[in-house]
Amino acid sequence: MKRKKITAILLASFMGISTMPATAWAADSYKETEKAAVAKAIQEFGADYAESLSQMNTEEVKGNAEMKISLDDGGKAILGMLSPVDISWLSDASISADVGLTDKVMTEAMDLNVNGTKICTIEYYMDMENSEIYMKIPELSDGYIKMNMDQMTQEAVEEADQEMDSSFSASMDMADAMNSYFSTLENLPEADVLTSILTRYTDIIFDNVADAENPGTQEAVAGDVSQELTVLEGQVTQSEALPMLQQILDTAKTDEELKGLIETWTAAANDPDYTYETFLEAIDDMEEELDVEADETDQSGFVLRAWVDADGEVVGRQFLANDGQQEEELLGYLCTTDGEKKGLSFQFGSGDDTFALEGSGEMSGDLLNGSYTLSSGGTEAAVIDVVGYDTKAMADGIWKGTYTISGAPVEDEDGNSYDSFGGMQLIFTADGADKDSMEWNLALAASGTTLGSISLAGGNGGEALAAVDFASLTDVYDFSNDDDIEAYTASMNMDALTENLTSAGMPEGWLDDVLAATGDSAIESTETDGVAESEEQTDMAGDTLDDSETPAA
Repeated sequence: MKRKKITAILLASFMGISTMPATAWAADSYKETEKAAVAKAIQEFGADYAESLSQMNTEEVKGNAEMKISLDDGGKAILGMLSPVDISWLSDASISADVGLTDKVMTEAMDLNVNGTKICTIEYYMDMENSEIYMKIPELSDGYIKMNMDQMTQEAVEEADQEMDSSFSASMDMADAMNSYFSTLENLPEADVLTSILTRYTDIIFDNVADAENPGTQEAVAGDVSQELTVLEGQVTQSEALPMLQQILDTAKTDEELKGLIETWTAAANDPDYTYETFLEAIDDMEEELDVEADETDQSGFVLRAWVDADGEVVGRQFLANDGQQEEELLGYLCTTDGEKKGLSFQFGSGDDTFALEGSGEMSGDLLNGSYTLSSGGTEAAVIDVVGYDTKAMADGIWKGTYTISGAPVEDEDGNSYDSFGGMQLIFTADGADKDSMEWNLALAASGTTLGSISLAGGNGGEALAAVDFASLTDVYDFSNDDDIEAYTASMNMDALTENLTSAGMPEGWLDDVLAATGDSAIESTETDGVAESEEQTDMAGDTLDDSETPAA
């Protein structure tokens, strides 16, 4: 059991490191090459982190977002066959929002649009101290809807009580949650402290890796692009793993920088179950698990490989488990280059649980265009065609590119080939303006024709929202009170909404058709002795019965 736990700890440690992007100047030693590569990556991370800290506002968070659903002619035709109402006039619907958040109040202003026409505005306020929500739709009513989050949570728990464990309890103290959030922002560690801690423990890990006999220079292939690369190899058996983990624990017990980081975060979390003392107790428990003698004859463990190009850059890594008889790949990637051609191979898992992505592309300036195949358990599942992936923008933290996902060709028993997606495609486009904003679009297409799409855009900008004084709000309807609900309903006026929808292209009578289709018609049925009053009663021949007759069985 102890050996299994040691293996799990070691696997988690190396999986985090082996996927870390970095470059290094090649050496004959695996561990020195990777140690330098990871140190360089940590320094680059620290520089980016320091820049983010300098730009962070720890007193107020603001942002903007827009979500839009669009229908093309093909999508309208398909949905039109399924919809009980006419949707031919509906091209798109969107909601855009500006948000401001402090430790006391969240303010949100949303616009609902149809076919590019604003239909209504939603004013949304959350009072964190009292866990209360206020919402107003000016086009519908001058009043504010008021709801209590704690009460809503409690009612939801009570409704689900019979289906849930009786030990489950839920509460929503929004004041504590927001205070904890902003306290965490205020207490984020300085960049030099974080890089110091990361460097200290990754150095310990690589110092305890044993260099193995290097395979030397090999022709490596990813996709259909080959490249001559130097392969370096290291290994970790019990003889390396136990001293490594013990050194990590010994260092952590006396690490003042780590102590300060943990004390700051646990104080912000304000949870008695998570303190620096409980952290030390966890270390003691782990040391008990490690209190075993290493079997020097046992060569099972992990094999680590790195592919290094002629410029000394690490372009591939592989992490394998070795049971003493054979190796099993757990995680690996390889990037090859031949002029403007770029190959990629990525694999996670083994055997039937293997997930893999492989393909190649070609650079055109800073843009990469290529085709990649996604497979699971050795079976091809999908093909991803990439157009305009901007490598320079990505280096600056901006994602740009278009990805078309199609079904991989499948061959049946008779040798006939067909598309596993039935000709359908998903087209994802990322087009960020800068590293603080994003713009994503996901479209559904059939045989190359777009049916519809969902887009999401947002960032750290947006309109500055005015603070709200909850005590000064008038016409407030408390939705925990039935009389207030009835009064708010009576105050509603649909004229402005209907006028705006008409301007957006809504046909006359469309809302009535929607209400009729959803069953909310003028004729309402009430249950009397198990029989709806609106239902006519008949005999077995289908003739209508009067009140003195008995309905058919």
